[in-house]
Amino acid sequence: MNHNNETQIIGITEKNKSMKKFTILVAGQFISSIGSGLTDFGLAIYVLRLTGSVTATSILSICAFLPSIVLAPIGGVLADHYDRRLMMILGELFSGLGLVICLISVMSANPSIFVICSGVAISSLFSALMEPAFKATITDLLCEEDYARAGGMVQIAFNSKLLISPAVAGLLLRVTPVSTLIIIDIFTFFTTVFVIAFVRKGMAVQQKSTKSLNFAIEMKEGVKAIRGKRGVVAMIVIMSIALFCLGFVQILSKPLILAFAGETELGLLATVSAFGMMAGSIAISMMKNIKSHVRLLSSGLFGCGIFFALMGVRENLILIAAFGFMMFVFLPFVQIGAEVLIRKNLANEVQGRAFGLISFITQMGYIFAYILSGLLADYVFEPFMKGTSPLVVNIGNVIGTGNGRGIALLILIAGLLLAVVGIVVSRLKSVKTLEEI
Repeated sequence: MNHNNETQIIGITEKNKSMKKFTILVAGQFISSIGSGLTDFGLAIYVLRLTGSVTATSILSICAFLPSIVLAPIGGVLADHYDRRLMMILGELFSGLGLVICLISVMSANPSIFVICSGVAISSLFSALMEPAFKATITDLLCEEDYARAGGMVQIAFNSKLLISPAVAGLLLRVTPVSTLIIIDIFTFFTTVFVIAFVRKGMAVQQKSTKSLNFAIEMKEGVKAIRGKRGVVAMIVIMSIALFCLGFVQILSKPLILAFAGETELGLLATVSAFGMMAGSIAISMMKNIKSHVRLLSSGLFGCGIFFALMGVRENLILIAAFGFMMFVFLPFVQIGAEVLIRKNLANEVQGRAFGLISFITQMGYIFAYILSGLLADYVFEPFMKGTSPLVVNIGNVIGTGNGRGIALLILIAGLLLAVVGIVVSRLKSVKTLEEI
């Protein structure tokens, strides 16, 4: 009996130590994410002012996003083959190199959009090393019952760029150039590297395979791990569609607001809306016993979609801020519900490459949305809502007509599609089987 009690006490102590180490890692990522958000917001405004083109800003967004998506599977393979904390350190350091390139360009007499986009792309490329390793570290450090709680903490860290950065960047840009924001971001990278190194020093590093690295074989094993799970495949399809819908609001929210308000209002609204994600993440991290992650995912998709759609109904900043806040409240439900369902059904030794592949497939939904949203808004929906047909008049009676209302209609449609996906998820048997594992 005493021996059992001692074993229990040792187990609880080790569990608490692991959670403490993980919390330190999350704190470091929180700092890094704030710095990244300063650069993201600052460069978007800088490029918009420099070129006067929303298209140029969209290209910047694609350069910031596409490399990390394309290389995520490779980052996943490396995370399974090498020390995951070391991969996180290298990813952070080389991402900083891309920021240095951006800094040199914006401080030059003739700043180049091509150079800025190249620097952003390099930074994004090396962040592909960090994210799969960081996600797989959850499984290294924590037990299954802590996955949802850890997921909430990770969401708070990663989403600090949405919660804090826009407001801070907006204030700083009034008194300092964008180069200052980039310099701050570079310093946050070094802070994060120090935190990871500190935690790694006190951790036992899992032994990885000593066989030579063969990307083709490693990728095939990752594909095999996913393909062998029907429910996981279904989840990938669902999340691809969900991210496709959410990609529309990422691109279209800016021109939607700027059609009747200014950049200051846009920054404040982005921060207010993103606080919904903080609220949702905190709520999930405080849940000790989530009975159904399928229900968590389904309700998240449905709630997210409904409030997403409502953002297009009126040209009213207060209403849009309220609906945006509620949309972001439900977003962590989607992210954490999906991640836990997948994590529970994949072996730890393949999780790095599996998450890398899943990230690559699902986040291509964002890229397709980025490409289509501009084309549909400029050449289909905006001209349509400036017409005088009876259908336009009827729709206009609900959401209004004129500049920006075609974008509003597109947001409304994408939001309703996302809500429908949420209803479908709750009825899919293949997804429900993931809960039973």
